[in-house]
Amino acid sequence: MSVEASESVVLERLVPDLKSKGYDVFVHPGKQLLPPFLGAYVPDIIALREDKNLVIEIKHRSGRADNFLKDLAKRFEGQNRWEFRVVWVNPSETQDGLAPQSREAIMARLKEISELLDAGFVEPAMLTSGATFEAIGRKLMSKEFSRPQTPGRLIQVLATEGHITPDEADALRELADMRNRFVHGELSVAMTRPQIEPFVKILSSLASSIEAQDVH
Repeated sequence: MSVEASESVVLERLVPDLKSKGYDVFVHPGKQLLPPFLGAYVPDIIALREDKNLVIEIKHRSGRADNFLKDLAKRFEGQNRWEFRVVWVNPSETQDGLAPQSREAIMARLKEISELLDAGFVEPAMLTSGATFEAIGRKLMSKEFSRPQTPGRLIQVLATEGHITPDEADALRELADMRNRFVHGELSVAMTRPQIEPFVKILSSLASSIEAQDVH
């Protein structure tokens, strides 16, 4: 896969995720949108929000390491409203898409989630729910979700296509934030069964959509 194609894969996931977090996103922005301290540098993405602005550079793991990023990062010293981020493209992100799972496999995971909750294993239930959510999304929209997805993009696209309601989307975003904090090492995040049960209810409703889809 070409460099251009692999960057497209990253942008396909990154841009909707940033938008779901309230950013106005500009890919390959014009100079008029860039802060003066960047000089002649034009990033791959800028994301603007009232409380914080992001400058994002997409780089390939296979590329040669140099001082470019270090020199660029120094420009952000003292720039409290601007943050510099590098998104690395890994080889796995440019591989062929993931295959949709069978309805039977999805239903088996839903049963497992209920059993985990009944046994008091809330965190494992939450993690399995997240995986099942992506599997259901890919089953419903295999072309749109052919590659690994962020929770933010899953929620946004499913809401846009009418698979989940705006209220459900808001609830899922809160749960996704909690799940992300937990999987990235914030072990103090407390999850309770009443918090997870609405997620399971949404998953069950989406699974019913799969059954209706298969019938037709």
